Amino acid sequence: MKVTFIYPRFEKFLESLPELDRGLIDHFIGNFTTPPSLGIPILAALTPPDWEIELIDDNNGDPVDVEAKTDLVAINCFTPQASRAFEIADAYRRAGKTVVMGGFFPSTAPQEALEHADAVNIGDGEPTWRQILSDFAQGTLKRKYLGGNRFDLKDMPIPRRDIFYEKSGYDWNEDLVQVARGCTYNCGMCAIPTHQGHRIRLRPIENIAQEVRGLRFDKVYLAEDILFFPNRRIRDWAEELFDTLAPLGKKYFVSSTMALNTDDAFLDRIAAAGVNSFYCTMNVDPKSIRALGGDTELRLEVRDLVCRLEDRGIRFFASFGLGRDWDEPKLADSILELCREAGIRTAEFFLFTPYPGSPHFERLSRQGRILHRDWTKYNGAHVVSRPLGMEPEHLREMFIRLWREFYRPLEGTEVVESLEPNRTEPHMKRRRARVGAGGER
Repeated sequence: MKVTFIYPRFEKFLESLPELDRGLIDHFIGNFTTPPSLGIPILAALTPPDWEIELIDDNNGDPVDVEAKTDLVAINCFTPQASRAFEIADAYRRAGKTVVMGGFFPSTAPQEALEHADAVNIGDGEPTWRQILSDFAQGTLKRKYLGGNRFDLKDMPIPRRDIFYEKSGYDWNEDLVQVARGCTYNCGMCAIPTHQGHRIRLRPIENIAQEVRGLRFDKVYLAEDILFFPNRRIRDWAEELFDTLAPLGKKYFVSSTMALNTDDAFLDRIAAAGVNSFYCTMNVDPKSIRALGGDTELRLEVRDLVCRLEDRGIRFFASFGLGRDWDEPKLADSILELCREAGIRTAEFFLFTPYPGSPHFERLSRQGRILHRDWTKYNGAHVVSRPLGMEPEHLREMFIRLWREFYRPLEGTEVVESLEPNRTEPHMKRRRARVGAGGER
């Protein structure tokens, strides 16, 4: 039998903001294509050998032929992909194929997904995938499968990246590695606790190292924010993890917030391990919120962190969200001023988006402040809910202004350089053609 995995297309920032595309394309920010997230490669690794596997990466431009021979169609999606996922699912079902859906969006909105799919998996896929295949083969497929959020990551298989390694068109030759699931925090905009649980599940370090040793590429994104949590359990585990990764000779992209462990010895440790890019989501934690509010001591702390990281060869990549109820138009000036003071040379800006499954979505839904549910626009580049502090059109104007004014003085070579994207001229021509010729800096 044959299963066709599909990773649906989703709208990128530069597709959402045509007035900016010429200003950002050379910085390699806002529009890039990477391989699928790990859900599909993990399920591929769990698929019995008597099943044939096909991957259609719609996000990379693979053709979707609903008439092609296959037995089961498995679609993985998160919120910005949901509308396209439904479109593809409906087309396959009209062609007589059976469709199962899973991932963040189907897990948080299963009833909506079931309007377009024959079955939906809610939560982790590892506990249920083989049962789904078996039930389908026997003609007993259920409507819902409950994967939950208690799967022990020591049993997580090494994802089958071979299903996309040979595809062309990706802008970064980079591998994504999952090291944990779940989060103890309950940030308003985040659906991770709903989908993965409020308990942090740490993957055994030797399992992670075994996977990293077998990766094709030298650049690796360690995909969780928890690596820099300051509590003792996470800190001890993270120290051991970075010590174990150090001899493997890879370059790592990591992420966190300002609520993190910034001890010099720990920063030395991550630098020795090969970390060369640090993505920091700002104004989601008390420290950065107060820094943007004018707290002099905390502004100095941000500058100090940027300097200490960059002194160790680690690029600080700031990410600023806009559109909280307490945000005012002067926030743009505060962000630009902080970036100048702290020497931040790489940044992105996003609009706080109420994703299904997040406390933010539930609260704004109750208050009637969700503007629409066109999931294609839930990509952080559109105003999809009504804030209290300003009109939606003013929020968007501030958002556009930040992108323009931050990147205007920078040279095109000042990109997320530590990730070493493909900047060959043929590749850059293809990227420019993909976003179109419109837009001004």
